[in-house]
Amino acid sequence: MPGYAGYSTGNWSEKVNWEAIGAVGEILGAIAVFVTLIYLASQIKQSNNLAKFTATKEILNQFNHLNEMVATDADLRKVLAKAGDVSDDEREQIYNFAMMFCAVWVSAQIAYDNQQIPDAFYEACAEDVKVEIDRWPNFGQGVKQWLANYPGTAHYEIFRPAVREPHREPNAAV
Repeated sequence: MPGYAGYSTGNWSEKVNWEAIGAVGEILGAIAVFVTLIYLASQIKQSNNLAKFTATKEILNQFNHLNEMVATDADLRKVLAKAGDVSDDEREQIYNFAMMFCAVWVSAQIAYDNQQIPDAFYEACAEDVKVEIDRWPNFGQGVKQWLANYPGTAHYEIFRPAVREPHREPNAAV
């Protein structure tokens, strides 16, 4: 019996290769999965970059706050710049300021350990430890006191400049 346009309405499976259609469907499905994975990978990368930016910005904001304190508080600058012996009150002021810096440095160390900030930014933060200790005569003592009070943090790599002993030339006289 003739069908539409003269074609037989017999068994369609005789005319259509279902295996070929299935293979094409599998290929299209694999391509769709591949494209989806590429898209997800790009979204994850973008999300990671945003998280790194946010962590870096937060740490920079903390540093900016500390620098603002120095810029606007003449008494703090005087205490930090004072060479030699300091009073108990000055020592406490230096310690508390060092404590704030140490908290930022610990944040940077933890963020770096968790790959949340770029390597170059961490290296700048680590260099900042040395810069700040060298910048203010009694600040290093405040940092060392903080590290003694919180010994679990002394092993952080970022504090290496604070815990190192000053380099001494060997005694030439033997």
